[in-house]
Amino acid sequence: MEIPLKMSEVLQHEGVVAIVTQNNTVPHLVNTWNSYIHITPDNCLLVPVGGMKQTENNLSQSQQILMTLGSREVDGFHSKGTGFLIKATADFLSKGSEYDIMKAKFPWCRAILKIHPQNITQTL
Repeated sequence: MEIPLKMSEVLQHEGVVAIVTQNNTVPHLVNTWNSYIHITPDNCLLVPVGGMKQTENNLSQSQQILMTLGSREVDGFHSKGTGFLIKATADFLSKGSEYDIMKAKFPWCRAILKIHPQNITQTL
């Protein structure tokens, strides 16, 4: 799925990102920052991972995630401020060229979360 231009613009501004995974009983939520996300040439999103142990565990049961991100600095449907809901699959990587790229930018990362968007909806 192609990353919308407006979403790419949002990622140029700081904002909080929420990533939701689910295990057998309850959803789990973690946060990161817009500035940490890297868009790959094949339209995946790479997120550096420091902790996210429960997220990693949940993804071993189901690769489905929900993710939101936004910025007050980018025009939305009616005024300043827009956001996106992303339905995706994701997996953890701790080696390979994409990991190496992110590790160079974020020396503290122990892995990366590679997100494969399936549906992207502008919400504001």
